[in-house]
Amino acid sequence: MQKPTDADWILKAMVAVAGADGRLDAREVGLIQKVYQDQTGRGVDVSGVVLAVQAYATKRDVLAELSAAAGSMSRETKEEIIRAAYLTLLADKRIAGEERKRVKDIAAALQISEIHLDAIIEGTEPTSGEER
Repeated sequence: MQKPTDADWILKAMVAVAGADGRLDAREVGLIQKVYQDQTGRGVDVSGVVLAVQAYATKRDVLAELSAAAGSMSRETKEEIIRAAYLTLLADKRIAGEERKRVKDIAAALQISEIHLDAIIEGTEPTSGEER
């Protein structure tokens, strides 16, 4: 089995946040598709995103996977994962408590302090120019 790439980790985190509130919004799917395309150069259809969200919603092992891999990740990769997860949190225009908790759990798994997490979030702007 090949080692997950930075893009894999970013997408896993986004999928985990998107599925955290038990609902999948079209804007969340669209954001995941865009990031997947940008990171890998390949497209993914809606059903692929839905299947990934369902898989992580039932297995819920993404935090353990991130925690195990955190030691070998660069600071930049960790920050990119947090930014992508946070943008996913904002995508459906309603911030569910479960989604916010999932972003914090991902940061903890990546050994990112709460102060560092707040700084990353502060520097992350929504991609479509929307107000926060």
